[in-house]
Amino acid sequence: MFFVFKGSTPICEDIGRQMLCYNRRLPLPELEARIDLINAQTIRDVCTKYIYDKSPAIAAVGPIGQLPDYNQIRSGMYWLRQ
Repeated sequence: MFFVFKGSTPICEDIGRQMLCYNRRLPLPELEARIDLINAQTIRDVCTKYIYDKSPAIAAVGPIGQLPDYNQIRSGMYWLRQ
């Protein structure tokens, strides 16, 4: 993951993201520790908060004849948890 920062542009983008999110630059050991804290329950909780039973935003490009009705897609968001 840390080998992605080849050149000044990706490094500056990373610094900018960290400043926006944390108001500081995170040291690599702290960043690794934060990543290690993520587990299956964390992912489950995030999905429950942001995906399960939420109204999706739908966008399509091209012919939409085969695009399911919005209500059908919306009702499927409930069944994602089952």
